[in-house]
Order: sequence, then structure tokens, then C-alpha cells
Amino acid sequence: MEQEGQPQPTTPQETPQEALPHVTHTYATDLAHAMDATDATVIQEIMKEGKEREEQELQDVLVGKQRVWYKTGAIILILCTLAAGSYSIYHYIRLTVPAEKAVSVGVFPSTSAITSKTTTIQKVLETLATEPSLDDGKPYLVPLVTDETSLTLLSNSELFSFFGAKASEPFLTAFTILRYGVLKKNGALIPFIIGSTKDTDISTKELLIAEPDLLDMLHLPLGIDITAHTPEIGKEFVGAYMFNIPVRTLQYDTDIAKGNLLLLYGRVAQDIVVFTTSPIALKAIYESLIAQH
Repeated sequence: MEQEGQPQPTTPQETPQEALPHVTHTYATDLAHAMDATDATVIQEIMKEGKEREEQELQDVLVGKQRVWYKTGAIILILCTLAAGSYSIYHYIRLTVPAEKAVSVGVFPSTSAITSKTTTIQKVLETLATEPSLDDGKPYLVPLVTDETSLTLLSNSELFSFFGAKASEPFLTAFTILRYGVLKKNGALIPFIIGSTKDTDISTKELLIAEPDLLDMLHLPLGIDITAHTPEIGKEFVGAYMFNIPVRTLQYDTDIAKGNLLLLYGRVAQDIVVFTTSPIALKAIYESLIAQH
């Protein structure tokens, strides 16, 4: 039984709580809260650092552009320099005349110049045979010139024309220069022709080709009586050595002796060829060239 008068226990009622409002964070709100909570001095320093960074970035951009311009200018300058150098070299090559090698048959004393228009080769030999100024055993060059004013030496073709010789064009062009000369030995005059060749092989070939005609071409300047040696015209030359010089000789026979020397030519230097009738002249010219070197 229930007892009357005793209070009954009661269960406490829960009061409903209000839901907390949802807070949304944004950059603007955070910045606002930060600015509210930050001292003004700190804010100024932050703004100053940001401005300095911005200026630095702008400066870096400007420096980068300047470097690009510098590199471009340097490349253009190098290209211009190369172009100017190339043009200078091209211009120099176009205007510069290459120096030609001096052409010479060696250094020899000379006689007085003789004008070819006023004399003949026979008269030249007669005059030189009685010339008292020629030293015995010494080779002399005889300057045969076109005129007394210019004293221009005869060209190869003009010289052979003066000799009355008909030489082929390849034979004449095998020589850069041809000179006439004489040597007096014991009162006898020994003429010679000396020439400088362009190419050893070519000149050797042309000399071999010309051998059958050499006597006919050179009998007048070398003082050979052709009437006494008509059988030797076209005769084969024979190879030999004189004073260790390789020579080619034209010989003739008589009733008394065989193999008499009539005409010879030899290479006294790599590019020097001598035509003469006597080994004496060949030896004197060879020794003179040796002494010059």
C-alpha cells in the first residue's frame, strides 16, 4: 500500500540547448581579424616587406630584359665583325696581286747591250770575237734588246726569231726565260744559250721532241757551220755525263775519228739548261752557279 503523505520522486526534465552558430572562415575575415589583433607597427613592416618584394621582382624582370638585349646586341656585334672581316679578306684577295717568283738564269757579268734591229747574229759573234774586255774562261751574258731607249730584252720568241730559228710554241713556253751568252777561252769564242725552265718534266719532254731540229735551230747562234754537217740534221742525240752533269750530245764522225762532239745540252741546275758546243763552257757555267749558292 502506498503511504499517503510522502512526496513522490520526480525525474528532471532536460531543457533543449540552442545550436551553436556555424562560423565561416575566409581570407578577408581572417585578414580582418589579423589586422584587428595585430599591432600597427607589425602591419607596416609586413606591408613594407611586401612592397620591397614587389620592387625586387620588378627589378628582376627589368634585369632579365636587359640581359636579353645585351645578348642580342653582342650577337649582332659579333655577326657584324665577322661580316666586316670576311669582306676585308675578300677585298684584299681580289686586289692583291700575288708576287711572282723572280726569273733568272743566274748572276753573270754582261757585255754591252746590242740592239737586235741594227745587226744580225753573225755580226754579233764577229764583234764579240774581238772584244778585249772579255776575261778568259768567264761566261758573259749578251743583252740582246729591242731598242736603245728602253733596253728591253728580247722575249723567247723574239730571241729565236733573231737567231733565224723556227722553234715550236711548246718548246719556247717550256722556258721562262732564254738568254744568249759567250765565253772566251784561249782566244776562241764559245757561244752558249742558257734558259730557265718552268717544269723539269715538261721541259725534258719538249727537249727530247726538239732534238731532231736542234742543230738546224741553233747552228747560227752557236757558230756551227751547217754546210759541213748536213748529215747530222735529224740525227739522234746520245746521253752522257760531263763533270757529273747529265747531258745529251750530238756527235759526228770523220775519216780520222768517230764520235766527235758537235752540239750538247745539259741541265746544270734543276731548272737551268745550257746549249753549247764545248764542255768548257758547260763546266764554267756550272761552277759559276755552284759558287753563287
